[in-house]
Amino acid sequence: MFSFKREFDFTGYSFIVPSVSVGNVPQLAVDVVIETLQLEPAGQVWHPALIPIVGPAAFEHEPSTSITTSAELYASEERKLLVLQIRAPLVGALQKQFFELLADFVRDRKLARVFILSSSFAHEKFDIRTVPFRYVANEPYNQSAEAAARLGEGQRWIMHAGGVIHGGGYALKLQEALTARGVATLVFFMYVSEGDNTAEGLMLARMLHAVSGEQLLPVTADQVDVRVPKSWKHLFGSGHPRALY
Repeated sequence: MFSFKREFDFTGYSFIVPSVSVGNVPQLAVDVVIETLQLEPAGQVWHPALIPIVGPAAFEHEPSTSITTSAELYASEERKLLVLQIRAPLVGALQKQFFELLADFVRDRKLARVFILSSSFAHEKFDIRTVPFRYVANEPYNQSAEAAARLGEGQRWIMHAGGVIHGGGYALKLQEALTARGVATLVFFMYVSEGDNTAEGLMLARMLHAVSGEQLLPVTADQVDVRVPKSWKHLFGSGHPRALY
């Protein structure tokens, strides 16, 4: 299922996984993390649940000869960070097997914690006075006093009490598989509307940086600096051919 470019020791790493959900906001946030930190391409994920795709290099720091596939792993040994980018929906009937194998990988390679990014339909947010960011933390995650204290700040994010994350994809199902293996897992999402969601992607990446308490993004003069990947130039396709006019 996993093919790595070289051998890694993932003990103690943090792992970021996007759920395919409303507006593809989690994937956009992961793009920001990968490009900003210029993470090293670490490997690929292969499984029948993954719809195959292929495309050109998505990031400025990748060689122009590299290709993009459905599920890729990026890593930073310095930051002890592993990131999975998934660019296509999962086949429904095969999702459970994929989650079980992914959770086994996290447990067996001794990763410390998992952050699952998601998004939900804006019209499901009934209290308009509250912030758009929500979280679901499992018991192993809350066992860390530092992590629990950060979640309890209540300024920029609040606990999700609604059970289902409408439009949130497989986030809670993956968390369930990880919880069964005793892995500390936080689902972090925001309410969004469909459209040009690049701004929400940037916001979710910055908020993940804050809620995690880990230096996931560089900070300069109290500002979180981010880089936009080159693939965002083609989110809505190319321009109209001039010959049409």
